[in-house]
Amino acid sequence: MKSASQRGINSAGPSEIHRSQLTWLLWTLPVLICAVCSSCQKSLLQNVSEAPVVTAFKETHKASPDIPPELEGLHVYLSQDLWIINHHWSAYDEWTTLRGLKTTSRLSSPRIHRWMFGVKQENSPLSESKNSSTVTDDDSSPTQVAPLATDTDSSKTADAGQPGSDKTKSSAEHWSFNALQEFFTRHNTENEPRFASKKIAALQQLSEHDTLAGRNAAILWATLAPQTALETVPILEQLVCEPGSPSAADSKSEQKNQPPVSPAMRSAALNGLSLVLAHADAMPLATKNRLTQLLARPDISVKFRGELYRSLSRFMPPAQIPSLDQSLDIADSNALPPKELRQAALEGCIMHGLWLYAEPEQFSHLTQNQRQPRPYQSSVWPTNLMQVRWDPDATIRWNFGYWTAVVHHPDAEAILASQLKDTDVMVQNRAIQHLGLLASDSALQLLKEQAKRPQETVRVAAATGLSSWGPSYLKGLKDDSSSAVRHAVAAGLGLSPTADAALQLKSLINDRSTEVQLTVIESIQNWPDELAVPLLLEGIQEGVFKTRRASVLQLTERTGVGGTISIEASRDERIAAIRSLVQSGELPGGFWTQLMQEGIRQRPRVNQGRRAELQAYFQNLISQPSDSPARQQAFQELSHLTPEEVNILEKMILDTSIAIPEEIYSDLLPKLDANYAALQQLTSSHVTDRRQAAQQLFRNSQKSSLNPVIVKRLRKLMTQEQDRLVWRIVMESIAQDNYEETAQLALLAINHHWPDIRVLGCDYFGAHGLPRYAPWILPLLNDKNKSVQLAAIKALGHCHNPLAINGVQSAEQTQSTPASLRALMTDSNQRVRFQTVVALSHLGDFQGMQELVRISNDPRSSVRRDAVREMGESGQTRFVEPLIQMAWTERNASTLEEMLSSLDRLVPESDQPPELKTESRQTEQAKIWMNWWQTQHSGAGSRLFTGR
Repeated sequence: MKSASQRGINSAGPSEIHRSQLTWLLWTLPVLICAVCSSCQKSLLQNVSEAPVVTAFKETHKASPDIPPELEGLHVYLSQDLWIINHHWSAYDEWTTLRGLKTTSRLSSPRIHRWMFGVKQENSPLSESKNSSTVTDDDSSPTQVAPLATDTDSSKTADAGQPGSDKTKSSAEHWSFNALQEFFTRHNTENEPRFASKKIAALQQLSEHDTLAGRNAAILWATLAPQTALETVPILEQLVCEPGSPSAADSKSEQKNQPPVSPAMRSAALNGLSLVLAHADAMPLATKNRLTQLLARPDISVKFRGELYRSLSRFMPPAQIPSLDQSLDIADSNALPPKELRQAALEGCIMHGLWLYAEPEQFSHLTQNQRQPRPYQSSVWPTNLMQVRWDPDATIRWNFGYWTAVVHHPDAEAILASQLKDTDVMVQNRAIQHLGLLASDSALQLLKEQAKRPQETVRVAAATGLSSWGPSYLKGLKDDSSSAVRHAVAAGLGLSPTADAALQLKSLINDRSTEVQLTVIESIQNWPDELAVPLLLEGIQEGVFKTRRASVLQLTERTGVGGTISIEASRDERIAAIRSLVQSGELPGGFWTQLMQEGIRQRPRVNQGRRAELQAYFQNLISQPSDSPARQQAFQELSHLTPEEVNILEKMILDTSIAIPEEIYSDLLPKLDANYAALQQLTSSHVTDRRQAAQQLFRNSQKSSLNPVIVKRLRKLMTQEQDRLVWRIVMESIAQDNYEETAQLALLAINHHWPDIRVLGCDYFGAHGLPRYAPWILPLLNDKNKSVQLAAIKALGHCHNPLAINGVQSAEQTQSTPASLRALMTDSNQRVRFQTVVALSHLGDFQGMQELVRISNDPRSSVRRDAVREMGESGQTRFVEPLIQMAWTERNASTLEEMLSSLDRLVPESDQPPELKTESRQTEQAKIWMNWWQTQHSGAGSRLFTGR
């Protein structure tokens, strides 16, 4: 077919026509012979045109639709099946974005959708395919040329490979995933609706092509602008319901080798179709029925069934979606539906709640006059949905809690409060976040309490939950010692484009964590210019290199003038450039004055040149021989560093994998920092000197946390330390810090041969309570020293890791019972048994809590008093009911006082009986609690404070 070139067609004469016919006859003769041999002559001849070859080619060329100019390069890219699932998809982000565009003609970002058009093989860029199309037959393969030959204007393809061709046309063919994103997301601020309409029109025109590119264009149109894509319903419906059958146009055309519809493309078409139907004013019942009938087919895969659940939920009540309730049925633990199907069914319920029940105002409690959400209707949801609360999968459980908050289930707060005691830490943290969606004082109080807990992950979740209440509720966490908490605060402040939030974000611009700084810049992406631009200027002025780069990019995108500032310039030069830019009047500076009231902070900075110089000296110091001139010069240069340069040197020490010469710690650093002088004193053979050095480190740690380099060196020195007092002082010095080096020092402590030092290590781990500490502490449950054993039990109770309940069977313990809290419930020592029950109660273990209730009925008042005190400390609301019942009959005054105190800790103040404030007598308070329980929490409502 290459003999019939486009150029020959345009200039064909009579002789050339005869020559073409002869060539055509020679080409078809072998095919005709084969057809006769296979008894297919008649059918084959029916498909052969009697017109001359030139006429046939002209008709084919005339019938081919035109390629929209905007999609000339993109058409090549769309001629492939590259649909991929977006693993960062969020039902909430999709809903909020599309809701805001519902009444406009703007395009949504491809990044917020569940299915995206991307690149499967990054090593096979389209430029290779483009280049391969211009070589000879010997060097090209059909698989490379095929995408370019489909619906491509042959004249442009021919010209593209010639010298002197238009470079713009050539570059238009080199499309990548980022180019696709840029095409659909870039905006023209002067006339954005017109540019969006042109893109929609281009997709509409390309979707008319009965090709793979046309199919992809239809899916993209429906996905990115579903409010305008009602015309795509027939195309998408066929892709979803009849992926293997050819269209009517296919049967009439000569394109018999149309590629099959892949499962990914089918799912993407289903997603786009559901978005169109969700935005349609009138629902096409025939299309809806065909989609629901698919669920009755036994041959569809689990993944596609899950996609059907999600897609149909955008416009159908989940209770009416066939088989969705069966996918949520967990009554028989031995015959559970696939986890992927249960997750999809629950996500469908969440999506329906967002699309038809939620209001944007319920995700922010900043305004008093909020639109009330749609009342909860049980008939909309599957009858067995509530049992998902006890699903064995943690992800499904926290998603269930999210659903209750989204649809404002009547028991949402009670369910989320009970999830705070879930055995899985992720469920607990998610429940804290979801409490922020409930606009109630009691939920707010719970969030405030969680924000004060020592566990880092809990405070991160509390910061996320408090973000819904506004910037004022995040002030207490803005200066948290954990960068993860400050990161969550920065993201939460970005949800409130107010002056108060901007002032708080300003203080985080120069945070010691680069991730926190970048989060500040990202969080103000959608802020108005008058608030965002001053913060971007602050980022250019005070941020690290990555922050300065992100700030300049966003400033340029907003105003077009940020490119005049060099991010590699010194801080003084950047300040001068910013002042000049503000004075020029090209930026909105109304809020700039307010932000700059504190003045320019004149902090000395180390420029890039000096950093490189210090790096060179450091490399000479650790790699050159001790007697080399280069090393001696490096030592002399590094002996006169400023405090800021010492911080850079410490980072180099921490990042290097080469052994640090001893003289750096003994001779160099002690001259630069008092903490290193104290470390050097710890090497003394006199215990008095070592104790004085430990005291110096402790005093310095009360002013600011010890540097990780110092703690890393300290750990090495403490391997030889035998003095108990030195150990105790050192552990006090790191008691408030929680990073890898301090954890390793505590790990060294719990493996020390002195029992009291092992106790110090357990106390450290218990105070910080991270789940990853539990495996380190478990072996100490079998420690021969009872004090160590008790400290380990207490620490495990605060580590929030259910692994400690039954332990872990290691390879060395095949014949013995693994160390666990459960095994110690029958220990011969009474104190061990009691502390074990307390630890199990902290972990939410039902058996442990039952045993603690049993102990609280002990005839000895001292035992009862200890038990009820631990009930209150555990935070388990399951203890509220037994405490009220015991207080009703308790006659010991001190024990009754402890019971009332525990009730006060377990029940939020907003839920407590109001009569308690005016009653001082303990016996009367016990009666008030009993009346409150019987009247407010009887029957089904009693589950509120039982944790069940």
